[in-house]
Amino acid sequence: MASIVIADSTASYDGRDLDRRPLGGTESSVVRCARELARRGHNVTVHTPCGAVIQHEDVLWKPLYQAPQASCDLYVAVQQPNLLGLVRKPKRVAIWVLWPSNQLKHYKKIWRMWLHRPVPVLESHYQLERYSPFLPRRADHVFIPLGLADEVRGQATRATVPARSAIFASNPQRNLRRLVEIWARSILPRVPDAVLDVFGIHSLRPGEDAWKSWEGGMLPQDIPQHVKDSIRVHPTIGRRELIDAMRAARMILYLGHKCEAFCLSLAEAQALGVPAVIAPVAALPERVIDGVTGFHESDPERFAQAAVSLFTDDALWRRQHEAAVHYQQGISWSEYAQRFEAALL
Repeated sequence: MASIVIADSTASYDGRDLDRRPLGGTESSVVRCARELARRGHNVTVHTPCGAVIQHEDVLWKPLYQAPQASCDLYVAVQQPNLLGLVRKPKRVAIWVLWPSNQLKHYKKIWRMWLHRPVPVLESHYQLERYSPFLPRRADHVFIPLGLADEVRGQATRATVPARSAIFASNPQRNLRRLVEIWARSILPRVPDAVLDVFGIHSLRPGEDAWKSWEGGMLPQDIPQHVKDSIRVHPTIGRRELIDAMRAARMILYLGHKCEAFCLSLAEAQALGVPAVIAPVAALPERVIDGVTGFHESDPERFAQAAVSLFTDDALWRRQHEAAVHYQQGISWSEYAQRFEAALL
């Protein structure tokens, strides 16, 4: 049994939050990995900006800078080099890179990387390609794609073709506006009964009109009413409800963002058997097999045509749905923890 300390400054959360509210990909990954390492018999402590010390599913959660231990067998800083000195004398130190890796070479961060020389733990080829040669231990990196939750893996193929609904399941600041413009101009006119359901972690409150709050910002201006009616922006919902919404969708649409180092929501949708139309941005092409489980299209018109094809061609949808279920199951978090342990302990 090893002593493992993980530190993450991304947000205020602890292990209980995975089951009681939506979390971002970084936070949910930390919770799931910590749980699985504890199940493997390790003594796991996680420091986040949480409000109190709690023990949950054999993981000890502590406020970020409250009484860190002096040493441990493995110390893992999540993404931020300024966390590297939290444990003063770890036997081994790693930095778990869950965002794009190129920001680590920033002049305010790179000196900490050279001071502590952590082993980089990467999750995508995009990160590996962008990992600067000016950073230490590039050749010593650990590469493990993120795990997928058990509830999205191993689903049976659908007996029926779903209704003509597409889903957007990311932060609306990540190109939702441009997606809606393509939807209004090139998708909805060809598929007038189509619906776009928008989910994600955002500030929309129950009963709030997204068009009144977001028009001109995360949503475009001067959109006709019939287009607005086809776009349903939902308040934040629980994880079970989001999985059900993904499973019910005919496809997932996402133009991507340069900050996507893995895109867990896209990986989970594919595991559920949901075909995807994406722009080939950052790590997104690694999540979708072009022409098999979805389409990579950088041109807006070709992006729209791919979506129209999935809406209108049931045989095409069926082939891509079955291929996604067959090929896109990824690895479990149990296997992730096993690889993490083998590489770092």
